[in-house]
Amino acid sequence: MLASVATFDASAVERRVAFLIGNSDYQEISALKNPAKDVVDVSNTFRAAGFDVFVASNLTKLQFEDQFRNYLAAVDGADVAVVYYSGHGFQIGGENFLIPVDASLKDAADVEVQAIKLNDVLQQMRSKLKIQVIILDACRNNPFPRKDYWLRDQLLAASGTGLVQAWDGRFFRRSAWPA
Repeated sequence: MLASVATFDASAVERRVAFLIGNSDYQEISALKNPAKDVVDVSNTFRAAGFDVFVASNLTKLQFEDQFRNYLAAVDGADVAVVYYSGHGFQIGGENFLIPVDASLKDAADVEVQAIKLNDVLQQMRSKLKIQVIILDACRNNPFPRKDYWLRDQLLAASGTGLVQAWDGRFFRRSAWPA
């Protein structure tokens, strides 16, 4: 997919902006070796394709919110907006979450408060422009695979692992991919 970004016809799109996040140094869950390094390589690819690039590594939740607001201001009037995320991510109850490095996920109730809802990110991008792309390079281990928990006033049972992956107007689900 990144090769496609590099060969994208610059005349077709005038202004492109990318926000690239690489979270490696988690404080309370397992650290990841590659995301902070990978985001540097990915940023070079996007810059070569003519994107204005915002790069961030090892973001806490507050830092993510602050930098995402800056990114949203920059995409105003852009033709294409991209968010690339590398780090821990998972889904619970059909909701995808990106995990900041300061998350302390002791039980499932912590997820809704301490994690970033991917759908919220997408909705904010949709409010600014027509073409939004989200690329997830996430370690998809659900830390609560056998627990019941409350999410938006519903008791849900966590099942399976990983992020939601089929196209439903927002996301690809595994069932949508050929075997």
